[in-house]
Amino acid sequence: MENFIALSQSSKKALQILQMSAALPVNILITGEAYVGKRLLAQTVFSEAAVFEAQKLYELIVQNKIEIAEYKEIIVLNIDTLSNKMQFLEMLKPIKVIATSAKEDSDSKNYFAVKILLKPLSKRKEDLEMLVKKYTIEANTLYQSEVDSQDVLRDTSLNALSLKRGVYKSVFLHSMDEDDIQNALYNFFINYLQEKNYNYKDFLKVFEMPLLKATKQLYKSQVQIAKILDINRITLRKKIANYFGENNEL
Repeated sequence: MENFIALSQSSKKALQILQMSAALPVNILITGEAYVGKRLLAQTVFSEAAVFEAQKLYELIVQNKIEIAEYKEIIVLNIDTLSNKMQFLEMLKPIKVIATSAKEDSDSKNYFAVKILLKPLSKRKEDLEMLVKKYTIEANTLYQSEVDSQDVLRDTSLNALSLKRGVYKSVFLHSMDEDDIQNALYNFFINYLQEKNYNYKDFLKVFEMPLLKATKQLYKSQVQIAKILDINRITLRKKIANYFGENNEL
């Protein structure tokens, strides 16, 4: 199992509090947005604890398919999704509970003696950078590429799941060769040619828009772009106006 990344001050504090509470006979609530590491944090400290989704565990208890007393401690995920939360928590009274939730509510605040707020990745920059490096290494291994983590797309507003998807996608795009691009376009055209509203001119922008954006990034003026692409300057201006607007310089 991978460990919780705790490089930022807030993550270090969250991990520290959880470790200090591990030996105490108290229930713990970890709150935070989706995919910010709540489950991973809990499992890093309570590696031997059983893990259940709250709704699934409730159903197992009601159907007498599980004996809660057999457990010393238990990790309960997404406890906020339950409508009968307090009844559920009463069922868990004999054991130590480490629960995760999108937010803390007034109903269960007295049940949890220790409350830990896990901040979004946008406020944990050191953790985010380490995650980018980690996901880049994984993606490079998968796609047999050597993309540097500094070159991948990153969005500090993302949670860990969407960040991972973005890094993998970025590494994949960097690793594509001409055959990969042609195959991707082939599949794209197969899907969209079934739509009657698409014609040859509509598909031209698939090539021309990224080409114009790339040349704009590499070359400063439309004169240089026209020369590099071997295209008439008037034709170039018309294409830019068509795709990006009359006053848009890309």
